[in-house]
Amino acid sequence: MNIKSNSQNIIQNAQRKIGRELLVDGSKMELALDLDRNHQTFTVKVLSILGGILSTLSFVIFLYIARLDKSQVILYFFSALFFMLSHWLNRKNDRVILDTLSICLYLLGYGLFAMGFDISRAAPIICHLLFVLIAIITLIINRSYILTFVSVLIITGSLIAIIFDLEIPNLIHVLMIMITFLTIYFMLNEAKFLKIRFTEAKRHQAIRTGLTFSYLLCLYFLGSSLLSDKNWSINYVSSAILILLLMWLINDLLTRFHCEEMGKKIFIFSLMLVCLGFTATTPTIAGSLLLLLLSFKINYRTGVALATMGFIYFTGMFYYDLNISLLRKSLIMFTSGVFFILLYFLIFKKKNVYEKV
Repeated sequence: MNIKSNSQNIIQNAQRKIGRELLVDGSKMELALDLDRNHQTFTVKVLSILGGILSTLSFVIFLYIARLDKSQVILYFFSALFFMLSHWLNRKNDRVILDTLSICLYLLGYGLFAMGFDISRAAPIICHLLFVLIAIITLIINRSYILTFVSVLIITGSLIAIIFDLEIPNLIHVLMIMITFLTIYFMLNEAKFLKIRFTEAKRHQAIRTGLTFSYLLCLYFLGSSLLSDKNWSINYVSSAILILLLMWLINDLLTRFHCEEMGKKIFIFSLMLVCLGFTATTPTIAGSLLLLLLSFKINYRTGVALATMGFIYFTGMFYYDLNISLLRKSLIMFTSGVFFILLYFLIFKKKNVYEKV
């Protein structure tokens, strides 16, 4: 009842602000509120996924103990069975416990399919392509939050695996840029996607969260030691693209906050370029800042939290990977700390007309 009354208050406030009446189908809105099962916190959803992963590992261990992992026919049969059961459970009822069971069966389907495929000794890239195909089919036929979220991650993870199968790790830069533009377009056009049946409410939230995790996953691989043959020129190109997108987003936010003074804009842009210019060897820092500001712009709290943790991690890894002495690293970190503290007092402690905006 509180949710319904709050929704009515929100609609009334919106009508007063725009000065006209909004056409809202009250019966459908109440039905959606009654049937919505995604009011659980993000933590509960993550725990559901972790529970599914642990259950999956337990079943795989059982298969090894029972020696059933040697039959390709049995593995494929159970894989198809678990895929169908996971979809059926999500259509049957709206319970968190069933979400956990569904994700368990869904992941088991992938695991058993991979085990059966391994027996055939075929090229791993074919298995990863089939994973992408299965995940796309899941996105089309299933409207579950959990399965949609996991399918987006499986698509991204499989594409990364394909890149390593091809032994062209620098293609991760291309994948990261593609996911960057897709994430930006998807987040900034929320109203447009909510009008489409395929990406309505729950699916939009799941795809948005999946793209956020996929984006951070790509950044992790770009900053990890797994890319042993790092091409610094590609790093500079990726950083330049992310910095340009960051400048565009900052300009949009400044316009939103009615900051029109060219002098202040030039100061902010110059400051960002100088700070990010020193980190151009890795696109991870600029990438995490881009996600942070993008999530802040659309008031996406999960994205803000993930981007903040990512920024802290990538900044720490950047200092750790610097090929200089420990003393110089300490001096750089100390200088950076003093610089950001002074910047904080300069920007946030100074009274100006934009504080009330």
